[in-house]
Amino acid sequence: PKVAKALRADMQNAGMLMRMAKALAPGLDAKAAAAELKERVLEELDYEYEAQNQRAFARAYRGHPFIYVPEVVTRLSRSRVLVTEWVDGVGFDEVKARRQEERDRFGEIVFRFCFGSIFHLQHFNADAHPGNYMLMPDEKVAFLDFGMTKQLDTEQIELEIAALDAAFEDDPERLKGALHDLGFLNNPKKLDAQRLMEHVMAVGGWYMQDEEITIDSKRVMDVIASVSDPRSDFYDVMRRENVPANELMGRRMETGVLAVLGQLNATRNWYRIGCEWWFAEEPATELGREERDYFESKGEKRIREFSLRRG
Repeated sequence: PKVAKALRADMQNAGMLMRMAKALAPGLDAKAAAAELKERVLEELDYEYEAQNQRAFARAYRGHPFIYVPEVVTRLSRSRVLVTEWVDGVGFDEVKARRQEERDRFGEIVFRFCFGSIFHLQHFNADAHPGNYMLMPDEKVAFLDFGMTKQLDTEQIELEIAALDAAFEDDPERLKGALHDLGFLNNPKKLDAQRLMEHVMAVGGWYMQDEEITIDSKRVMDVIASVSDPRSDFYDVMRRENVPANELMGRRMETGVLAVLGQLNATRNWYRIGCEWWFAEEPATELGREERDYFESKGEKRIREFSLRRG
């Protein structure tokens, strides 16, 4: 109860913080962003709502080869108490001390869960935090804490894929149109398409380039600076961009995953993994093959329905 009271008090300042952010990015809809943030944070205080989220993820990943979501113990849970199955495993600090090969695998699993659930479930966990992950004795990764999640409709996901495809095809004008459709640009005529493309690649290039990329602390800091630092080379672009309210949690998740991968110095061709979801391409890794078989055994068809199937 005291935590709830403190969080509610903090959220009263959300509007003020968003107004400060608007000074850096005049295109930001501060009121809508503050409302979205407040709604998501207050949901974290609703343990019955969190239990519903966790049940949904537990059902979707039950029997998964390398992802585990503990079941909710409904008979012991109440509005102020959430009880789940006990999870045996080691925490993130111990994972960081392991061999790089193991850290790479752990990082890939985090990436697959956080990004992949958008396309498998149309639902993702926005709280990408290392304290929410445990490596179990059977080498599965357990994912905890489902208080802050976001569900997406089909149209938004298709628009996201269209924007990604424009970036991959190096088509600045098409990218500008796609980002306008998503709500990131209020007045696209005021933005140079090539500069916008450069900014998008500075932010998301780590999963948009077809090559193995190691995520280290420098890359993490460079990405964060490119979206928040007035000294950034992209400040002129930032000031003309918006972060629509319904994209706020997605960007939060993306930054959180990047930070986790940076602590692991994880290496993968993140683009090729993403293509499994965006364009229904063949699995890029052994984990991808295991995951494809798992979802196909469940009769899942979302990935192929979302796919643009580039020719």
